[in-house]
Formats: sequence, C-alpha cells, structure tokens
Amino acid sequence: MKEPIWNFEGEAPFEARTEAGINLCAYLDAMPDEKILTYDPAMSDAALMAWDGNFKSDGDMLLPCTESEEVDVAMYRRYIEACIRYRNRVREELLATA
Repeated sequence: MKEPIWNFEGEAPFEARTEAGINLCAYLDAMPDEKILTYDPAMSDAALMAWDGNFKSDGDMLLPCTESEEVDVAMYRRYIEACIRYRNRVREELLATA
C-alpha cells in the first residue's frame, strides 16, 4: 500500500484526541482527495454513512484498531471537516512535490 501524501494525523489536534480520533485522522489521510472533495456537509446522516461506506447498521463507524470508543456521525463530521480545512491549506504545496 502506498503511503498517503497527507498528514492530517500529524497536525496539531483541533480537539483532544483519543485513540479513535487518531485512527480516524489516519483513515482520512488515506482517503483519496477526489473522494474527500465530494463531501457535502449538507448530507443527511444516512447519506454520509452511505457515502463513506464504512459505517455499521447501528450508526457507528467500523474503524480498525479502535476499541476505546465508537466513531459516530457527529465525530466523523467534525474530523472530516477539519481534515478538509487542513487539505485546503496544504494541497497546492503537497501536490507540487508529489
């Protein structure tokens, strides 16, 4: 597997990070930019879960190596929106050197 160019996981935390938050950052780092750019904050929770494709029927995300807490839609939205801000800030520089 190719390492992602993104390092949202290495950014200063925008909120206190738990094991689940760290793993969610790494998960988002691996998400292709083409997909993340299609994220729409107006999506319903059900549409968001279908868009990501990695949520369980109970509404929590299936995120490997996360045992301390569940990633729900609200947490996912906070993290993906912070990740998008990060990518918007660094995209031009990272893509120029990739």
